[in-house]
Amino acid sequence: MCLDEAGLDAEEWKSRTVEVQQEAKEDVTCDTVVVGAGGAGIRVALELADNGQNVILVEKQSMVGGATNLAATYFVAVDTTYQQEDGMKISIDDYVAQTAETNPDIDSDRLRLLLENSQESLDWLNSLGTNITRPLSNYQVATEDGSSLGAAIVKAMSSALEQSSVDLRLDTEAVEILTENGAVTGVRVRDAGGEYSILADSVVLASGGFVSGTEAVEKYAPEWAGLPSTSAAGSTGEMFGLVEQIGGVLSNMDVVRLNPSVHSENGVNSSLSAARAEGGIIVNQQGLRFCNDYYPDYTTLSKWMVEQEGDYVYILIDQTAMDNSKRLQGFKDMGYFLEADTLEELAEKMGVPADNLVKTVEAYQEAVRTGGDEFGRTNNLSIDFSNPPYYAVTTSPGLQVSLGGILVDDTMRVQKQDGTSFDNLYAVGECADDGLFGCAPTNINITFGKMVADQILGR
Repeated sequence: MCLDEAGLDAEEWKSRTVEVQQEAKEDVTCDTVVVGAGGAGIRVALELADNGQNVILVEKQSMVGGATNLAATYFVAVDTTYQQEDGMKISIDDYVAQTAETNPDIDSDRLRLLLENSQESLDWLNSLGTNITRPLSNYQVATEDGSSLGAAIVKAMSSALEQSSVDLRLDTEAVEILTENGAVTGVRVRDAGGEYSILADSVVLASGGFVSGTEAVEKYAPEWAGLPSTSAAGSTGEMFGLVEQIGGVLSNMDVVRLNPSVHSENGVNSSLSAARAEGGIIVNQQGLRFCNDYYPDYTTLSKWMVEQEGDYVYILIDQTAMDNSKRLQGFKDMGYFLEADTLEELAEKMGVPADNLVKTVEAYQEAVRTGGDEFGRTNNLSIDFSNPPYYAVTTSPGLQVSLGGILVDDTMRVQKQDGTSFDNLYAVGECADDGLFGCAPTNINITFGKMVADQILGR
């Protein structure tokens, strides 16, 4: 029967809207809810579950790992058995002092605490099968076969997560931190089925940074708006606003780390940090080195690169570096590298003066031989360009991580505007301003993730 025959106005009927009542989802309870399934969040969740807690782990993306997936090359650690056996020695106190020289705002006591627990964190990761045992320098340890550090860690931790009692909920975004009379009681989350509350005795924020969020970068670090990001797609920074809504404190939000080794091709931004870590050097479009190309402050290094003519510089390596890194081999297979059997041929492909490039490499070979580099480089002098073929890849700065975040106290509890801390709300990983400014991000995730779990278990 048509509408007219039923006595209804067809045009009026077309304009009607129908409200679909979505069935309300039931709230749930647990001992601890962890927001963010990157390296830090997974570490907290596993430790708590191993000690008998009922843990819910929520992740707004459809996969785990977060920015840890993108950790390219090395785990920052000092005075480990691997480095001792290879003669790459520096004391923890000396390393802390060196780091404080380049970043006087760093919390030296917390850095010392981190490094003192590095061996334990590496042992735990390697017990899961990561095989992070190859020292690159007196503060860097890489995977034995040169494969991606982050991929190895996330694969191992994902397997452990599957075998644990942790309740993992993907595609689930935290939209509110719940409070009652000033106390945190859980989080409100949203998934494809709607919103519901997760009520918990403890809440851990491990939600990552903001450098992949266009609006967040414009808000917090406008100086760097428009640069490509090599961080995780989910690092968009919504959690920071939620923390402010309940009276939490954000600090150093304008401080970010640039990645000096970003190669952009076909709309994909890839970190080529492994090329420098394996001993590569940086030259400009005149074929000349212009700085310490392994300077520890990546943002300063990136600024030096921007000062050069043109939109990019080159990283140079030889076959020795390529053989040592599966990650670089993968990029070679993707066509990222120029390749040639002689430096002169490589210079022609790069479009740089051949005489300059040859002289640059000869000077660097002497630096490797004597240990005296004209630009002051002392780390990762591991190739001397004596093993052709030679490779070059274009690189320019991009956003890597945010270094400020949610201000936390010595126990990683979130601080309030009045200077006190929430009793049961913690922040860890890139989302937290822990005073270390991301100087050892993967180590921070693992070591401080366990520390947060220990704090919760001890309450």
